[in-house]
Amino acid sequence: MTASSSSPDDPYAHLRMHAAAQKQETVDRLTRAIAELESDGRPVTTFTIREVSGLDYMAYYRNRAAFRLFQQHSTHLRKKREQEQAKRHAPSRGSKRKKRKGTDALHAVTVSPRDPLLDYQRPRLVQLLHEARAERDEARKQAQAMQASIERQVQTVQASIEQQAQIQRAELEQRYRKLLQEHMQCSVKIAKLEAQVAEYLAFMERFRASLQREEHGPQL
Repeated sequence: MTASSSSPDDPYAHLRMHAAAQKQETVDRLTRAIAELESDGRPVTTFTIREVSGLDYMAYYRNRAAFRLFQQHSTHLRKKREQEQAKRHAPSRGSKRKKRKGTDALHAVTVSPRDPLLDYQRPRLVQLLHEARAERDEARKQAQAMQASIERQVQTVQASIEQQAQIQRAELEQRYRKLLQEHMQCSVKIAKLEAQVAEYLAFMERFRASLQREEHGPQL
């Protein structure tokens, strides 16, 4: 299966396939290097492995299967395991069969749990870092866009409220000016009516006086 046939639901499938292929290639190169060193009777160390295969120690340290293979065949680690086994068991207690089983058991290596990220190659780790940063930047952009949208909505609401307040204030001012104008007109009418009433009263007073003069005649 090639990278082009990966499922659309898993866009990183081709990357995992590539990483698995690189891991297997590292295991194969390390296996060939160990076989060559052991056939030549040379010690299996990080330096000799690098000499015959060009593999750097970190290349198979990050690869769980390759690192287990190195631990099984490392000359230094094998001698160390044999010394520890010899301390735990006395020479007289084991037969040849038990000794053979013990020797085989020395080659078994228990690998302590390691962080899965150590199995990734540097390009994959760099890619993951870039993806995490891209997601962080995208989240920041979305947060900023949301904040800007909220601010625009608040400004729109405030502008609408201010506009309505201005319209209401203008309507109140217009009503006030109209009422004031009506009040002034009423005052003018009242003043005219008062003047007419005063003129009518004066006329009536003159008319009564005239009637009295006509009734009583001229006084001697």
